[in-house]
Amino acid sequence: MDELFEYSDSLNSPFQAFTGDWKTVKPHWHYFTEMIYLVKGILIAEVNDKQYTMNPGDLIIFHPKQIHSFLDYPTKQAEFEKPLFYAIKFDEMILSNTTPGSPKLPKLLDNTIQNDQHFNLITANDLRFNPVKLFFENCIWETQHKEFGYDIKVASTISLIITELFRIWMRHGYSFTTKTTYDSFSAKDFSVLEYIDQHSAENINIELLANKCGMCYSNFAKQFKAQFGKTCKEYIEFVRICKADTLLLYTDKTLDYISQETGFTDASHFIRTYKKLKGTTPKQRRTYQSKKTGEI
Repeated sequence: MDELFEYSDSLNSPFQAFTGDWKTVKPHWHYFTEMIYLVKGILIAEVNDKQYTMNPGDLIIFHPKQIHSFLDYPTKQAEFEKPLFYAIKFDEMILSNTTPGSPKLPKLLDNTIQNDQHFNLITANDLRFNPVKLFFENCIWETQHKEFGYDIKVASTISLIITELFRIWMRHGYSFTTKTTYDSFSAKDFSVLEYIDQHSAENINIELLANKCGMCYSNFAKQFKAQFGKTCKEYIEFVRICKADTLLLYTDKTLDYISQETGFTDASHFIRTYKKLKGTTPKQRRTYQSKKTGEI
């Protein structure tokens, strides 16, 4: 079974900026940050277990380690308008250094992941007084032409975008601290999320994961829930369902095969878990997808 993890070396430089027009992307995650600004059409984004409908002028940010995807829009009308969006991927290390005592953007971004809201979708209404669209276009142009100092300009412009986002979030009443956060679940030689991704079809021993992180089970369970918003068991289920969804929608494999391939005890267990997380049965989801394919 394919892994959801998108290796950070797929980011061939500290940043990428480009135009896209596809509307479906399979579930995946990566270590870098990604921002999508929708120019036209509609996109349905799913981040972890939350779904967002994007309209023109909206922006969505995918923080590192968040499983995300783009889904088919569930109406026939939307089939005829192909989306157009701007995308920026970047390593947080490029964010501009600031003067002593001023906010440190990488630390602030780290703290947003710890918040239950996760700050993913920013609406066109929130952005109406901000030149974010122009910032995206400038980054794309600079990346394409690579004139002298383009890397400095792109890094600075991305910092401007992130600063604008923080201002919007703060207007909504969110407060941020610059307190350093540490990821207890990743180290040079071991990452819990990578391990779960690679071994999700197996019977994962959570006590073993805790031991690999140098924690007792209870402390591991508490910190995992605090950092990722799910218990470790719930996260493993979520990864399995994401992988099962890919097989369900893009292959004709049976439910028995999918359940065995993705780590469920049997098809009945798979169906119950899928309905719990997705609100529909695998058969209903596949039938809907088949009808949509026939309409195009």
